[in-house]
Amino acid sequence: MKTVKIGNMEIGRGIPKICIPITGETREEIFLDIEEIQRQKPDLAEWRADCYEEGEKVEKVLEMLRTINDRLGQIPLLFTFRTAGEGGCREILFENYVKLLNAAAETGLVQLTDVEIFFREESSGELVKQLQEKGVKVVASNHHFEGTPPKEALYESLDRMYDSGADILKMAVMPGQFKDLLSLLEVTREAADKYDRPLITMSMGETGFLSRICGEITGSALTFAAGRNASAPGQAGVENMRNILKNIHESLS
Repeated sequence: MKTVKIGNMEIGRGIPKICIPITGETREEIFLDIEEIQRQKPDLAEWRADCYEEGEKVEKVLEMLRTINDRLGQIPLLFTFRTAGEGGCREILFENYVKLLNAAAETGLVQLTDVEIFFREESSGELVKQLQEKGVKVVASNHHFEGTPPKEALYESLDRMYDSGADILKMAVMPGQFKDLLSLLEVTREAADKYDRPLITMSMGETGFLSRICGEITGSALTFAAGRNASAPGQAGVENMRNILKNIHESLS
């Protein structure tokens, strides 16, 4: 598998990396999120700019981005605006989405940017290329909070995400029953063997928790953990997650 290097961190090799989201709505809440990240020391942080009360105002977002970067120090940052259609906090026009992601990439303060490939699929490949030309790695993402699509649909979506040219592929689904979790794990294992890029998958909620800790076995290269708050159902704290991942790694060695 081709890996993605961010500084000294290599996504796609060894123990799955741990990411904590910043989901504060206000400046004060964001600072509290960052304090928790500094305490728990994950491999990287994600700023969910859609959660920020000024999240659609480019200049306000860039101002906060500079502040977040200063406070995170050496912790790499994934910039994300999750749209309401895929479980995010607010709506945004596609044109404004493109403008915001490009403006954030141009600052040089983010190492990875999330792109919802199916927001406007016919334009997503060009957006991915624009961001990569600005020096950031792109995480192509797709989220299903309403359920788990059939395996054939998951394979098709991953193929289309791969065709976008993104550096990392991310798929999140909500299981209705245990067999949905098993479907996601099976798709992950086969996709990890198929693609030459790192893969991130998760089955959300209590039923899907196993998918968040077995990535070194299935081929999922990164997992999300809760900081001050969780950004999706089923996230555990970093310390517990780190211990579980380490124990699995040692058992496999």
